[in-house]
Amino acid sequence: EEDLSRRDFTMNACAYDPLTEKIIDPFNGKKDIKYKLIRAVGNPWDRFREDYLRLFRALRFSANLDFCIEDVTWDALYSVSYDDFSKVLSIERVRDELNKCFKQANKPSDMLDDMYELGLLKIYFPELSKCHGFKQNKYHRYDVYWHTFYVLDAVPADFPLIRWAALFHDLGKPASCEDYGTPEASFHNHESISEEIAIDIM
Repeated sequence: EEDLSRRDFTMNACAYDPLTEKIIDPFNGKKDIKYKLIRAVGNPWDRFREDYLRLFRALRFSANLDFCIEDVTWDALYSVSYDDFSKVLSIERVRDELNKCFKQANKPSDMLDDMYELGLLKIYFPELSKCHGFKQNKYHRYDVYWHTFYVLDAVPADFPLIRWAALFHDLGKPASCEDYGTPEASFHNHESISEEIAIDIM
């Protein structure tokens, strides 16, 4: 039970006893699984600060499993996301969480949009964050941000590399836009700028 008390979320804080064939579930993880809730074990501020990757694991589990993040856990996510943890959390670990999302989630944009809400997108994908609210032209219903997400989600999970391409494909539009805010706005050469941005991100 002491070991389970240091796990990240209640759904991951269950154990199986092969002798009694019983589930050891001191934090009601089975109940949270039933109700599709992601809840931190114990004090969520403590759990996230023990390993900041748990911020991204929470968002990835939510997107992959279509679970909701419990309110207090979300409050802690929001608070802890403003810690300065870039020096203690390697970018490779964050990348791995995104790759797991892209390989499994029906809507990988859910994880990225949650990152935007928490201020994490501005840190890890500032180029995508700039697309939020950036209008296109009369040929597009959505801003660059949501257009990108709809394209991303349209790619099946069987093709995670194509999902990355979908995420990158229009990131050059803000930098290439002419006549912004008008129905005739244009984005000449945005594909070349998007390519440069993609290389920088990769």
